[in-house]
Order: sequence, then structure tokens, then C-alpha cells
Amino acid sequence: METIVHKSMIAGVQSVMPVEVTQQREVRSISVQDPVGAGIFRRTLNIVTYYKEAGDSGERGWLVAGWIKESLGRALTKQPMLCGRLRWRTTKGEEDGLEVVANDSGIRLVEAKFPASLPEFLEMVKRDKIRAEAETVFWRDIDEVDPQFSPLFYVQVTNFESGGYSIGISCSILIADLLIETDFLNKWAKIQSSLAHSQTTLKPIFYLPPVKRDKIINELPRPVSVLDRGETLVFRAKTCSKTPVACVKKSVKAAKDVFLFVKEQSGGEDSTNERHGMKIEIHSREEATGDCDCGDHLEETDVGVLLDVSLAFEDKFEFNSCWVGSVAKGVVLIVPSTLGDTKSLVKFIVASPKNATQLISGAFII
Repeated sequence: METIVHKSMIAGVQSVMPVEVTQQREVRSISVQDPVGAGIFRRTLNIVTYYKEAGDSGERGWLVAGWIKESLGRALTKQPMLCGRLRWRTTKGEEDGLEVVANDSGIRLVEAKFPASLPEFLEMVKRDKIRAEAETVFWRDIDEVDPQFSPLFYVQVTNFESGGYSIGISCSILIADLLIETDFLNKWAKIQSSLAHSQTTLKPIFYLPPVKRDKIINELPRPVSVLDRGETLVFRAKTCSKTPVACVKKSVKAAKDVFLFVKEQSGGEDSTNERHGMKIEIHSREEATGDCDCGDHLEETDVGVLLDVSLAFEDKFEFNSCWVGSVAKGVVLIVPSTLGDTKSLVKFIVASPKNATQLISGAFII
């Protein structure tokens, strides 16, 4: 018997930009032979965190959304690439590839309500996780012709009946490393908590009052790609000195596209567009990548660790979920570690379709 999953009803949509203009606009290059085939316009990293505060009658989530508008605007000043845009790169008047530029175009904040209580929703998640959790995140596929008009980052605050709410993040896979290997979420959560504490007797400026919540926006359809998801499996390893792409293709015995995030730095001192940060190389399943030099001495390191990223808000935490959207036949992200004492390591984030068999041969350390 098919599980009945109700639809979230969207009550409001806002844009959030950094509170300060980004002076040095970072640019990250996208190296890919077939952008459409590699799924860069559809693939996402999705994170949902659920909260239920004691005594909440259903108002808390709407207050949180109002504070998010303010806190996220402040947090984005430290990571403006999240509110940038993908665009076609031109050289001498001709298109010669894609790049993401931190141009302060903004992210989208969606406020929604779900016609069931949080406990009832969690029962739906147990029976049909894919369809249920698709109602807690919002995503619109990037326009393939004019990508510069499409946001790369969405936040949806979903309010449940009788109290409880969720915060769902959907970001393009092209900027996923900023959530995986930086402390952006922690910094954002601290700003959010400070705002909530300092304004306990005041409603946020961007609070959506009850009289406006019944004006449901129905013309914002969700793409079918949000239902094509793969749960994440994470590995840490030292980089292969020859090519980590060949290394991961040898070790992960499945047909997957590989997204390799590599450091890049160029541009003159007087340039306002700095290529300083990450470059993304995308290798298809069929593409030849050469041999790696790991030999047969592969050692597992933190194999099977779930991707533990969430917003550490101070309301009572229920649980969180993380997955890659539009997974197709599988995808691997290779992200260099930037935190703590792990700068010599990389993270391999492996996502496979629900019914695929995950086969790992050894791991990725030389």
C-alpha cells in the first residue's frame, strides 16, 4: 500500500543577499566536457534538520525564518560564493566554458507549512523517506541556457501543525564543498542564536504574520530531480600523488561521475575577479583518467562515516538527514580537507541510487 505523503504549502519566498557588498569577487572555474550529461544543472547537496521546542504551539518556525533572513545575510559576507551564480565564461566574445562567480545575487529563503504534526511527518519518513523529505527542501534546476538567473542555494523553513519545524538546505553540487569542509554552518548558527537571544521580546523584522500565511503560492513546482536521491557515504584519505580521480574510480567499484574540487589561484593584484579558491573538474563515468600510483597497499580511514553537517540551533534537536539529489547512476565528490590538522587529506563523498550495491575496494590512502 502506497504511503500518503501530503504536500508542503509555500507561504512566502524571499531573497537574501550579504549585508555588505563583496569587493573581491571570487570565481571558480568548471572543467567539464558535457555539462548537461554531468548533471551540473540538477545535482544538489541536501541537508534537513528537525526541531521541536517544548511549549511551541506552531509559531516558533515562523520566528526562526524571520531571524534567518537577518542571520544569513550576515553569514554570507564570510562565504559570498554561496549566493553567487553560474554563468557561461566568454573569451574574446565567445563562450568557452562555465564558471561560478560570487556576485551577491542572493539565495532564496522559502517559508512553508506542512498539513500534519511533526510526529506524523516522521512516521511518513519511516515509510517513504524519499517522497516525504522532498517536501522539506526546495530546489529549481539551474537554467541550462541562462544559468546566471538561477540561485545556487535555497533554504526552506517548514512549519508543522501543533509546533515543530525543519530547516532544509539545497545547494548546487558546484558549491557543496563550502558546506562539507568549512565551518559556515556553525558560524551561521551562532549568529542566528545571538539574534534570537537579543530579541526575545521582539519579532524579527521579516516575520511573516498569520494573516499572510494562508496566501499559498502554488505556482512553484518542484523538479522531479528532487526524488532522485542517494544517501551519502564518506571516506577520508590522503591524496593520490598522481590523480585522485583514477584512485577513486579504482576503489569505488561502481559507475559514477566524479566531481574533483582542486585549489586554484590566479589573477592580478588589480583584478576585482579573483580566481582564488576552488576549481571543479568533472569526469564522466566513461572518461579515461589514467592510472593511480597507490599500488595495492590501500588502507581504510574513517570509512563509512556519515556526512555530519547540520545547523546547531538551540531549539530541541530531533534528527537530521543528508543526501545528494539527482544522483542518476552515482556520483563521487572529492573535496580537500581544510579544517583542523587534516589539510593533507581529502574527503570522498560517495552517493549511489537507492537500489545500487555499494562496493568499496580498500580505501584511498597511499
